[in-house]
Amino acid sequence: MAKITLEILQTRRSSHKDLNAVFHLTNPCRGNWSSLVPAIQDKYPVQSIPLSEWLDELEGIKDPTDQEVREKPALKLLSFYRGLVGNDDMLSAEVSVEKAKQASKTMAALGPVSSAQMLNWVHQWNF
Repeated sequence: MAKITLEILQTRRSSHKDLNAVFHLTNPCRGNWSSLVPAIQDKYPVQSIPLSEWLDELEGIKDPTDQEVREKPALKLLSFYRGLVGNDDMLSAEVSVEKAKQASKTMAALGPVSSAQMLNWVHQWNF
């Protein structure tokens, strides 16, 4: 991310065009969530369930206690997650990354998150 930011800054410094440009720093290549699940399961004994099933279980918790909210912080974002149901291929807002790709060779060359990267992150997080 730092390298991409530096490349964009250097490109902006040399071009002086569009002084109010916005650059979305998000991976331009979307991967498939199901390809990342095995890396998570390598570290944690969890099973994958459909998003709608997970939400139904959370929504079944009526009037959650402070303890339940601490243990399941997703309870705070139920309406956001509910908006994702039916959009399994799009788990975030669609944003244009064309300006960022034009300004950063590194950004343009990014591929989707790999299983190896996810496995590395899961081990680094170590919780």
